[in-house]
Amino acid sequence: MKTIKLLALLFVSAIILEGCNEKPAHPGEPTVGGPIAPPKTIIDVQEAEDMYHRYGKDIAPILEKNKSNFKATRSLSIDYKTLKDYIAFIDQEAGEADSIEITGLRIYFAKYDDSLNDGRATVFLNPIMEAGTRGDLRDDVSFAIKTEDGKSTAVPVGKLIKKPTTGSNRADLTMPIQNGVQSLASNKSPWTPPPPKNEDDYQ
Repeated sequence: MKTIKLLALLFVSAIILEGCNEKPAHPGEPTVGGPIAPPKTIIDVQEAEDMYHRYGKDIAPILEKNKSNFKATRSLSIDYKTLKDYIAFIDQEAGEADSIEITGLRIYFAKYDDSLNDGRATVFLNPIMEAGTRGDLRDDVSFAIKTEDGKSTAVPVGKLIKKPTTGSNRADLTMPIQNGVQSLASNKSPWTPPPPKNEDDYQ
């Protein structure tokens, strides 16, 4: 009887261990003690090259048209550690603001003032949160953290910025009050002109 119980115990243990070694149900999820599967967002190197080349052929000339000595910005680099630090920071801030869930990172196309970096194009990042009731049709919005009376709340950026007057084409919207507001928008990344021809990079 003891032998049967021991064999049964070993059999159950083997099933449990095998279950722990199963591959993840969804791409990108790590296996227990194993490698991370490629996320669904990964594209083939050649597909990336085709997309980059298509931009250079179809879009860049439009941006450069009628502008002497102007070259469209083709790429921006973000330091890996800086990006990890940024993600850790927004996780911390969201966690302290009623544990709001960050649903994604939005990348905004932008432009420096003409007095900075030759007025070149750039991008900035901002975390987004759910804007409507869960299950409803919605468009998640970028947010910042507002602290009042020791309580932190995630607030849509649209409630914190000076909005342009009707008919205005102002693009340099700014926060009217910085006191008590922690911005989560990130820029200050190295900007680059069209990358020089480098046979080791996308062409």
